[in-house]
Amino acid sequence: VVIFFLSEKFRLITIPFVWWALLVILVLEDFFYYWFHRVSHKSRFFWASHIVHHSSQKYNLSTALRQTWTGGFFGFIFYLALPLLGFHPLMIFTQMSISLLYQYWIHTELIHKMPHWFEAIFNTPSHHRVHHASNALYLDKNHAGILIIWDKLFGTFQPELENEKVVYGLTTNIKTYNPLIIAF
Repeated sequence: VVIFFLSEKFRLITIPFVWWALLVILVLEDFFYYWFHRVSHKSRFFWASHIVHHSSQKYNLSTALRQTWTGGFFGFIFYLALPLLGFHPLMIFTQMSISLLYQYWIHTELIHKMPHWFEAIFNTPSHHRVHHASNALYLDKNHAGILIIWDKLFGTFQPELENEKVVYGLTTNIKTYNPLIIAF
């Protein structure tokens, strides 16, 4: 609702539905996602919502589906610049959906490494395994959605090391499989 309101009443310009706008919104939405995700690890308020996703001690595609029910209450504030800049809400929500779909496949241990050029630019299973680790070396690293470049640019990148096996879960695990306890 807020994004529609801002788009309708306060947008600076109107960005058309053209190929270059799709590239621009991919980069911008991914940038805002990086900051939303990073803040979700640093702020106790946002972590209280995001912790559900990190509570699994296993790492597979079902971990990607382990989502909070409270994430939409305040997460939208990180994206408010997009309608103000002139992106149509349909473009915004489509790109947010693409980002979410992209992030599904990286929740796996089945893919060791992608080609070097791909690992240099994009978030990959290896990068995201680090993100889900509870090891001290890996904590609060690799917040990327699609592009790992933000972590490299802002100093939160950590490669997965051969001699530091990833341990999944929280630094203090909740020791339950009860979905209600996990969700609350």
